[in-house]
Amino acid sequence: MKLVTPSLVVEDSDGFRNDVLQRQQFGEALSNLVTRSTDELVISLDGKWGEGKTTFVKMWQGLLNERGIPSIYIDAFQNDYTEDAFMSIASAITSYVDQHSAESQKSSNFKDKAKKVGVRLLSWTAKIGIKAATLGIIKESDIETLSEIGDDVAADTSETIADLVKERLSAHDKETELIQSFRESLSDLPANLMDNSSGRLVIIIDELDRCKPSFAVEVLEKIKHLFSVKNVVFLLVMHKQQLEEAIRSVYGSNIDAHTYLQKFINVETSIPKRIADRYSNDIELYIKKLLQLHEITTWGDDRNIVDCLIPLAQHFNLSLRQLEKVFTNLAIIYSTSGENHLRLVPVIVFIAVVKVINPNVFGNLLLGRISFSTLCEQLGLLGLNEEEEGKRKLFWLMNWIRFSMLTESEYQGIDADDPIKGFGQSLWRYNVDRESLLPIFCQKLSMFTVN
Repeated sequence: MKLVTPSLVVEDSDGFRNDVLQRQQFGEALSNLVTRSTDELVISLDGKWGEGKTTFVKMWQGLLNERGIPSIYIDAFQNDYTEDAFMSIASAITSYVDQHSAESQKSSNFKDKAKKVGVRLLSWTAKIGIKAATLGIIKESDIETLSEIGDDVAADTSETIADLVKERLSAHDKETELIQSFRESLSDLPANLMDNSSGRLVIIIDELDRCKPSFAVEVLEKIKHLFSVKNVVFLLVMHKQQLEEAIRSVYGSNIDAHTYLQKFINVETSIPKRIADRYSNDIELYIKKLLQLHEITTWGDDRNIVDCLIPLAQHFNLSLRQLEKVFTNLAIIYSTSGENHLRLVPVIVFIAVVKVINPNVFGNLLLGRISFSTLCEQLGLLGLNEEEEGKRKLFWLMNWIRFSMLTESEYQGIDADDPIKGFGQSLWRYNVDRESLLPIFCQKLSMFTVN
């Protein structure tokens, strides 16, 4: 038995070999878009935390490799300590080109130009203390305005700052030429990579939404101003809503973060997530896969676990990562149980889910400090009925929770034909009180916490 879901190792040549969630078709469509477009292309791949974005792009890299399309993977979160988005991206490109270039001179030229651009960026950031995202991208119409600013600064504040502005103006033409030369060199690189049948280079930047807001925004701006060229395609992997929050953090709450983000992205797409298909959906497929991976001894409870977990996962819109945590909780409960012990699967699965989505509610269940009606209100489970399409299994499961939580006076007051009246028969051989069920199973789960 495994408490923690084993990490899926995706080798360079694997592609979609272990495609549990059947996302290969989407990967192929994305590959076709990359190879057939001649634009300066920046694509965003949106998905919430824990939806399998990183696993998908690793598989997609394998597919790109099969098709002779070179790709570079950059974990932005691992690089945000550098405070220099340009060098993080440029160094990843130069490292890849060093290993795969068919012409070393072009690789050397690109590195030399990248170094010069990096030095200029660092120089201006250090001197002025502001971001230099627009280095060399000043329009001619801005020159006069910048000159006026220089005059105002000289008259009103500091000659030193005025000198910096004048230096910036005098260097403008040279820097524009440097930037253009760098971009042309980058655009030429894909054609000189070994075994590149596509003429493209794909750069995947993952974990953008986990970065410090300032670094995430700088990555976007550097790609737009310096790296977005023909023959080089960027795939930005993100949780769009979280990245928009990062933009607001940097530029203020009044900024239209959605519109601002669109300035940097040509094409938007989302990680596929099938939840409505009754015959083949991501939740059921992944639950069955997790049962295999965790190797839990359930003494024949597998089918019941699946049937109970699916409606809860759909109701709470659990991510794949959350489902993994639920299975860690199930592994803890089953590992501390025996074949002849009482196992009420609906109750076990329910508390395994609740501990993941709402630890405070779980704590109240453990201590018996919450009523059934309050529980349903806090978890959005009010108003369930057996007639509602797609909710019958959830209604049945919550009847078990109602059976376990009603006070004795409430239980005695329900109708004789209420289905929970017969649930007590399951407890006769175990000598367990109805009101002790939830605390017993919660106590098992609370003994251990796996992070």
